[in-house]
Amino acid sequence: MIKAFLSHSSKDKEHYVRNVANWLGKENIIYDEFTFEEGERTLDQIMEGLGDSELFVLFISNSALESEWVKKEITESKKLLDEGKILKIFPIIIDNNINHEDQRIPDWLRKDYNLQPITRARTAASRIKNHLYKISWQKHPKLEKISSLFVGRNDKLEEFEERINDYTKKKPTVIFASGLIGVGRRSFLSKALIKCNIQKNQITPYAIYLDRNESIEDFILKLNDLGITDLKESALSLSEKTIEEKQKIISNILNEAYKAKETIFFLDDGCIINYKRELTPWFKMIIEEYNDINFPVLCIASRYRVNFANRPRDDRFYFIELPELNVKERRRLLSQLLEIENIDDLDPSNFSSVCDLLTGLPEQVRFAIELIKDKNIIPFENKLPILSDFNNDKASIQLQRYAHNETVLDFIRLIAQFEVITLDFIFSIVDKDKYLPVLEALIAESICELVGSDGEMIRLNDIVRDYIKRNRLKINDEHNKKLNLVVKEIVNNEDLTEANSSVYIFTIKEMLKSDEYIDPKHLIPSHYLRCMKDLYNAKGSLEKVISLADTILQKEKNMDNGVVQDIRYYLCLALAKKSDSRLLTEVQKIRGDEHKFLLGFYYRKCGRLSDALSQFESIINAPYVESRAKRELVQVYTQLEEYDKALSYAKKNYEENRSNQFHCQAYFNCLINSQHRVDSDNIVLKDIITTLINIDSEQSNEMAKIADAMYSAKIENDVVKSITIINDCIATYPESPYPLLAKCDVGLKFKSIQTLEEALSSLDKMKRRKVVSERTLTTYQAYLMALKGDENSANQIISNDIKKYPQEARERILKRIKEYAGKN
Repeated sequence: MIKAFLSHSSKDKEHYVRNVANWLGKENIIYDEFTFEEGERTLDQIMEGLGDSELFVLFISNSALESEWVKKEITESKKLLDEGKILKIFPIIIDNNINHEDQRIPDWLRKDYNLQPITRARTAASRIKNHLYKISWQKHPKLEKISSLFVGRNDKLEEFEERINDYTKKKPTVIFASGLIGVGRRSFLSKALIKCNIQKNQITPYAIYLDRNESIEDFILKLNDLGITDLKESALSLSEKTIEEKQKIISNILNEAYKAKETIFFLDDGCIINYKRELTPWFKMIIEEYNDINFPVLCIASRYRVNFANRPRDDRFYFIELPELNVKERRRLLSQLLEIENIDDLDPSNFSSVCDLLTGLPEQVRFAIELIKDKNIIPFENKLPILSDFNNDKASIQLQRYAHNETVLDFIRLIAQFEVITLDFIFSIVDKDKYLPVLEALIAESICELVGSDGEMIRLNDIVRDYIKRNRLKINDEHNKKLNLVVKEIVNNEDLTEANSSVYIFTIKEMLKSDEYIDPKHLIPSHYLRCMKDLYNAKGSLEKVISLADTILQKEKNMDNGVVQDIRYYLCLALAKKSDSRLLTEVQKIRGDEHKFLLGFYYRKCGRLSDALSQFESIINAPYVESRAKRELVQVYTQLEEYDKALSYAKKNYEENRSNQFHCQAYFNCLINSQHRVDSDNIVLKDIITTLINIDSEQSNEMAKIADAMYSAKIENDVVKSITIINDCIATYPESPYPLLAKCDVGLKFKSIQTLEEALSSLDKMKRRKVVSERTLTTYQAYLMALKGDENSANQIISNDIKKYPQEARERILKRIKEYAGKN
């Protein structure tokens, strides 16, 4: 049986560790009160217990870090981890006075692990239990075979077969299977084609990947990868060709595919069917030009489904939706897995309780089986929260086994630089013999998948890629240098168009970012769009974003309207962020709710907060922009110090996406400053801090420290503690203005002129090299003058800025100035 070793100080036993041990059960852990006879705990027995464990759990506290026993256990666990005898190490901070920067914690633990504070013993037990199950899956690969079980979809297979064999209708030219990632769209299409005798091969075909940044030009380049026909010069100067000319190129390729009896599979992530659930016009026109055929040329596994009102009334298009497993299918899958595992004592009530928590993802159903099988760790009713929380930590679970292996992590970070990329390109950067086994393991673990017409390209799964991007984990210098070298070599090669489309697209984008000369015949709109998005999201040059947009929009008449709108949208974002009045001209070319959103964003950046509110409030329930509008409303209300008005929006944003560090921060700020906050909200505030720590990006850790300081100031009313925490944060992030701005708030909380002056002095120096909001600084300067008793000067300082504020906000700020001025 897989066991966890609980390493702890005896001083932490009574209030924490004993509870964890009791919830886990003695059969599953190495724990002194369960494992060793009283008075017989010897070093040899401890080492033997470590050797019998696969999971090393370290409960970190001041007492533990001072304990010689714990120090020896940590040292031995690292040795066993390196030897592969311990599979995972799970450190938990259980002392509020300890953080991950404590120098007593070994460097390798602080560097390679997310040292999480978990103050609730039951939560710790649940997390340990999750780790035990994941280790079980890793140690026994046969369990993964269960994932190949194909359950349900019989009604969809029947529907598919009836449509294909319906002689009253034309055969479909294109078949769309839409649904969430992971519901089996490609597997279903393959199984359905086999059932209808269209596909002979029993192996699910690979698929060509398309994302939402791509358009008709990318579609041509990716079809060109198939080699069905040689486009030669037709693949060049695509930006100069009309939409009709590009449609003709695609039609010729598809005709050749039909002649060869090839069905081409695509994995569409927003290119052919966009996020508005619309079919791209250029694609629709291509299919409508087809005459009668007797088998589908294209099978598309699409992330989005076309709204019924937008569907062509044409037999050449066939749409089938694959939702997550419905309630009956979930129950059926759970039932079949119970039968496979010979579990026959789950009573109907408990069976229903499990089913009620299933969200339709097969992986969660399999995890439920592992929970049910294990009857000795915790009571059944305590297993249900574990099942409910399963989806919260999948990315870190997948990567945790490599936490001690920088070679593998560096490789994963390298792959994360691309949407998709060829194996050849990857192995031109890293040694094939060394990394091919690594890649094979990652594919087996579903961290990566092979895509392309013949599985020649690699793609990191969305969860892991988003995790890496969110945490801003960068590739190492060696890989980065080699990557840049390979890109330059490809660009200097006269046969650039012979490169795979993924290499071609990535290479050109990188050269655009670095201002290298590129022959215009190689450039297509998506190169510009990707480059603009990279620069904007990474806080790069806004001038470069604007310049790129201006260049490619000169060819607007040859571009699909969707990509034109996306390019102009990022142009407007950049203009708005610069408070450039040109935005007012460009935004007239964007219609509907996004027009209002961009205007509101511009007004906010210009300090016209009343106008910004008007725009955002008009679209808070509009489809596709709703979440953006609510996020911006929170920003505006926060700037106006109207925290209670922002609170409901901030809470909803947070609850819908707890892994978004900006939503966490916004909700924390609104809640802690709310006039209606109650004592029970303090638990929520602490939970948000924990969530920020768990996100574990550099920025979220900074946010967590700031939040901790504000909690100490505004909830605990502890001036010394809050100042200490925020000063440590300032020292940790010397180039960030946010800890200094938080110090201003701490100074205001305690009406400390010295604290506020120190922070403003540092901010004044910083603004010479960093962007710091002048309006924010002006507000703090006004409050400082008020604290000094000079109410008139305070009002004069802020009078110009608040002219653009709503009347209610102006009155409140002036009232606050009066209160500060009368503090004595």
